[in-house]
Amino acid sequence: MAKNTAVDKYFEALTESYDAIIEAIKAGNERGYRVSSTLLGEAQRGQREAVDLGRKFADDPTDIGGFYRAMMESTTKAQGRALELARQMFDELSESRSEARETIEKVVKAQRAAGEAAVEAARDVAGVTAERVRTGVTRITSRPGAQAEQPASTAAATAAKAKKAAAAANGAATE
Repeated sequence: MAKNTAVDKYFEALTESYDAIIEAIKAGNERGYRVSSTLLGEAQRGQREAVDLGRKFADDPTDIGGFYRAMMESTTKAQGRALELARQMFDELSESRSEARETIEKVVKAQRAAGEAAVEAARDVAGVTAERVRTGVTRITSRPGAQAEQPASTAAATAAKAKKAAAAANGAATE
């Protein structure tokens, strides 16, 4: 069984964050589908009622009372549908707000975990690097004769660099 390292925790947190965003997108898509279906259904009902109203008038143009009743009934149904549609829109908006809040909470929690895992990974890397540097320094300084050779070679290299820099500066000054 593999241990749960800081890198694993980091990528798990990123996955949780992306999953929360994708879930929110899916929920929004489903909500949009519900609203579109309702709007389409209401448009079809309104169209049928308008055709039925026109047919009633065409069947008997002299029956003004019957046409007026049918028109009032159609108008009342349309108003009821409009109110129901507005109620559904408010419900969907409320649901959307709740889902957005939940998604933001999930993303923030996952990002916090990712940040903590990144800090932990950086500490692990820094610790390993520091230990390797200490080991290397110990090896170099514990060699016989290394103490005398090291300052001399360092001084010679520094002198050569200074000489090159001075020559470059003189060459740049004459141009």
